[in-house]
Amino acid sequence: MRVAVNHVTRFRFAEPASHSIHDARLVPRPAAGQRLVSWSVRGPGRRAEWRDGHGNSITTFSVAQRHSHVEIAVEGIYEWVGDDSWLQYAEREPLPATFWLRNHGLARHDARLDPLIAGLAPRVADSRDHVPLLHELMQRVHERITYRVGVSDVKTDALHAFDRGEGVCQDLAQVFVACCRRLGVPARYVSGYMRTDNGHKIGSPCPAWGEALVPGLGWVGFDPANNASPTHDYLKLAVGLDYTEAAPVTGRRIGPGGDAEMTVEAMVRQID
Repeated sequence: MRVAVNHVTRFRFAEPASHSIHDARLVPRPAAGQRLVSWSVRGPGRRAEWRDGHGNSITTFSVAQRHSHVEIAVEGIYEWVGDDSWLQYAEREPLPATFWLRNHGLARHDARLDPLIAGLAPRVADSRDHVPLLHELMQRVHERITYRVGVSDVKTDALHAFDRGEGVCQDLAQVFVACCRRLGVPARYVSGYMRTDNGHKIGSPCPAWGEALVPGLGWVGFDPANNASPTHDYLKLAVGLDYTEAAPVTGRRIGPGGDAEMTVEAMVRQID
């Protein structure tokens, strides 16, 4: 199966900026069963490519002249060559597992999340197979937080999303990750692409989900927005402790610049 990706992120500034820098995490991570046929990331100004401490591929665009808008575009094709088993896409972890237990940033947790994990802690401690328990946790997050656009932003953390009871895929993913860590299960936030042309998924073509580090398997994905394990409909771009470390595109600018408006257009569709 081949899938085409077309994705454009645009920033428009209320007043021209004199200098801006944008980090794009838009090159897929290596994964079993996945092969890139073609892939390009285009943007303005000077370009630098590098990898961060999580192994994410980052393309940095630096614009050092007056400008009022920035456009970063992705065009690519990837191919799935394996089956549709979610176990095929488990990824090994080179870092100490304890790194992914940090109570950090937008995925921080406290006792407010305990109703979501009620009864799971002793079962996690006693079980050698965490996958069924993590599926149960994913379903609890899915049922507790209603998917709704426009009620949160990129600064919304897991605790506020839980208190509100609604949010987008970013919010559900961070709640899932926070709950995993509270249970003592290493977890991370994931950004990527998802096919939506088959009509079976909710959310945008640029979603987020969580991954838990399962003994004997490695990283296993859980998408609480869709209450499903990611398979060949998903393409992983970046991972991190929370949204801030795995956001598809982030930027900063030297003023005045004023307010900035970001718009995203994306299409992820099967082509053969």
